[in-house]
Amino acid sequence: MRTSLSAFPPILAGAICLALAACGRDQEAPVPGEQGVTAPAAPVDASAAAGERTPSLQDELVLLTNEPFWQARTDGPELALSGIEGQRQLDVVSSVLTEGTRTVVANDASGKVELRVTEEPCQDSMAGASFPFTGTLVIDGGAPIQGCARPAWMPPPGEPD
Repeated sequence: MRTSLSAFPPILAGAICLALAACGRDQEAPVPGEQGVTAPAAPVDASAAAGERTPSLQDELVLLTNEPFWQARTDGPELALSGIEGQRQLDVVSSVLTEGTRTVVANDASGKVELRVTEEPCQDSMAGASFPFTGTLVIDGGAPIQGCARPAWMPPPGEPD
């Protein structure tokens, strides 16, 4: 006994059509170049499409130190300093770039902070993460604290694989 699709309610007929269409998906994929079949587009390299940036000492910078733990971040006319002893917003009084080294000096009512960043690559002493720059932080005339630095636009690096 043969039954025509017109004998089924429209919703049931649609469901049967979808089920039958899905059954045909086990067939071989069409070959690019055959009539009516186009090759998939080449994958897009996201870094090339976005225009990969190169780290520069002229960028706003983030310096991280270990033991004692500090973070210093340049942001235009200010330097933000945060660590276990608290946070400070200092006014940048000078920012000089000479021969692969950038030196930023900032003041507030508590004293002076100096940030010195060089174009030497750096590996974090605790996590082993790689940074494009090496840095030194001097807080209120204290001993220099060594650390690693990156441009502020660059995401923090992860631990090595």
